[in-house]
Amino acid sequence: MAGARRYRFLGILALIQTVAGCLIIFAAALTAFAVLSPWPAMIVARVPGEWRGSLAPAAIGGVAAAIVLGGSLAITGQMLLLLRDIHRHAARLDKRDARRGRDPGRSADRPDATSRLLPRR
Repeated sequence: MAGARRYRFLGILALIQTVAGCLIIFAAALTAFAVLSPWPAMIVARVPGEWRGSLAPAAIGGVAAAIVLGGSLAITGQMLLLLRDIHRHAARLDKRDARRGRDPGRSADRPDATSRLLPRR
């Protein structure tokens, strides 16, 4: 199928965007947990005292920014994958219609499905 190969780079790019967005969100959540949890006292103790007061709000702001950035990346990647799949299915339907000889410009005078059940006179 030529259409599937034509959009292979788009699929790879969409997958990379989705994975990168999820990794950004995961890394931000993990970092905020490390900063805000009470047990990593040795990590926080290395930060100067005047910065410790702003460390928690900065971690929360970083998580919020990472959710916005990572979420937009992940959703954009998923939308690209969805649109590629829709295009693939529409192309397959167009090929099938062309193979069956259906013409979109045909008149609507075709007999309906029940006419073949009636005996010919």
